[in-house]
Amino acid sequence: MIQILDSTLREGEQTPGVTFSLEEKLKIANYLDNFGIDIIEAGHPRVSKDIFDTVKKISNEGLNAEILAHCRAVNEDIDIARKCDVDWVGIFFCVSNKRLEKQFHSNIDKAINLVTNTIEYAKSYGLKVRYTPEDAVRTDYYSLLKISRAAVQAGADKISIADTVGAMTPSKIYDLISKIKSDLNIELNVHCHNDLGLATANSLAAYEAGATTIDVSVNGLGERVGIAPLSEICVALHCSYGIKNRWKLNMLPKISEYVSKVSGIIIPQNLPIVGQNAFTHNAGLHVAAVLNDPSFYEFIPAELVGKKRNFVLDKMASTHTIKHKLKEMNFKTDQNNIIKLMNYAKSKEKGAVTNYEIISLLNESEINKIAYQ
Repeated sequence: MIQILDSTLREGEQTPGVTFSLEEKLKIANYLDNFGIDIIEAGHPRVSKDIFDTVKKISNEGLNAEILAHCRAVNEDIDIARKCDVDWVGIFFCVSNKRLEKQFHSNIDKAINLVTNTIEYAKSYGLKVRYTPEDAVRTDYYSLLKISRAAVQAGADKISIADTVGAMTPSKIYDLISKIKSDLNIELNVHCHNDLGLATANSLAAYEAGATTIDVSVNGLGERVGIAPLSEICVALHCSYGIKNRWKLNMLPKISEYVSKVSGIIIPQNLPIVGQNAFTHNAGLHVAAVLNDPSFYEFIPAELVGKKRNFVLDKMASTHTIKHKLKEMNFKTDQNNIIKLMNYAKSKEKGAVTNYEIISLLNESEINKIAYQ
């Protein structure tokens, strides 16, 4: 079994310059719930009144997803989360020796005492607890295992292994998760940052090693360059691993576009799955093959993820592309039109041939029936 925890409303709002309104957060939460997310990380309610109000409102929306509040290892944070009516608290505290010494002026034993007391406090109120040893992948294994075992004994329901600075590679995180899983009897969560562009690969490697919850965000939003994107993780699990879940993958473009709109972060054209070019075919050989059978050049069926395939007409075009474009625009596919359009496409120095250019070039009598781009 695999669960997806979406952190768009917490990690995503840590994207530089991104702030969501209450109304926008509610809409995102409802989109995610309808999509089939298991756990929504709604925010850190101790940070501000508006985040507190949002987390409480989302918790009482009647969603199918469970709601998690981000909390420090401080009882006051747990009290505030309780008032928000959440199902889970995600308690985090870094235990790398360097940071314990330089920032917290503490040591591993004091850290364990702090974390376990907070977990026990949260459990005493019936909350589910995920404990995250922040920057887990750069923490020496002895300290990581020691505090994780203590957290489990204190009642933690999940341990989240955080690649906080995106330093891991797939083979390294696979080995780490495998080792932790053999040493701990607990569900493992992974939270992978994308600083090396490996968040998706690392998350999937962790899944292969036994992790049962993966953190994601819409469009990969998050601190610095973000975390593993929702679309990549869910589509990879479905298409590459055969996971059959309740995810409505055809909702991905709508969710992605809405979050892009309200975050102000533009979706790159070449972003996998939801980008404009994800199902756009260009080279003549590719177009000919896709027109015969899309699977020849599409691992992910466009229809599965609510997208339409598109064909670009430029200097790379073949007669297959030309004929398809002419039919699409209700022009005659006679030899004269094919040659005229082919010569124009091959001679154009920059960019694709637009519908407006095709209309101007062919000057058909049915020009008024065709929509300009």
